[in-house]
Amino acid sequence: MKPNVMVIPAYALFANIGLFCMMITIYFRSRKMVIPFERLLILYLLLVAGAGIGSKFLFILTQVPKVICNFSNKHLLYVIITSGFVFYGGLFGAIIGAYVFSRYYLLDFKKLTDVITPGFAIFHIWGRIGCFFAGCCYGKEADWGVALYNEPEVLRIPIQLIESFCIFTVLLIVIWAEKKYEKNVHLLEVYIFLYAACRFVLEFFRGDAIRGKWLFLSTSQWISMFIVIVIPVLKIGSSGFKRIYQNNHVQFLKHEEK
Repeated sequence: MKPNVMVIPAYALFANIGLFCMMITIYFRSRKMVIPFERLLILYLLLVAGAGIGSKFLFILTQVPKVICNFSNKHLLYVIITSGFVFYGGLFGAIIGAYVFSRYYLLDFKKLTDVITPGFAIFHIWGRIGCFFAGCCYGKEADWGVALYNEPEVLRIPIQLIESFCIFTVLLIVIWAEKKYEKNVHLLEVYIFLYAACRFVLEFFRGDAIRGKWLFLSTSQWISMFIVIVIPVLKIGSSGFKRIYQNNHVQFLKHEEK
């Protein structure tokens, strides 16, 4: 892995490629909602700002125990503040940014996230490729695999590329679901649920400890487990509530007719 490409930081290079692809994808998909270009620029800004702030905030949150134990270590504090991001924080931050945009411009939040989701997944794919070349978010030691730039003698599972492939597969499923079910599916829910299921498994093959761990699972695994449980529960609960409401409404109409 090469942390720099032609003196350009590898992660920044691939993240910016992903960002460009995301913006292009959202631009063409936004035609469904007829969003003016100047408003799209505001949406991009909110998504990027939300993702950046959210990912950094969650990373710092995972490092709180380390900060408490080494509060006098100024170098450690500097490293924590200036480096490290957590994907889930970025995801939730971007969702908050999209929600603020939808509320301000009186847009349907579900439709807006349907527009954004494929683009965000594309950015996610490129971001993980950037992680691979930068040498972060690496896998466990193995008899096969790739070597980090600063550990050429140690082979590791290329978990970043495996995750990138998983996200690509999730993206294909999201596109298929959109074509098959059209308005009857929430693409953001599909993307988050499938990614969380993949991420929970992939975390067992991660070798970096900086992402944080609580009890026997990593921070991301706890979040993934929460998502995998909550989304189906909310969907089932929402469907049940809707069914009860429709039945009561029908009974009310019949009563009025009498």
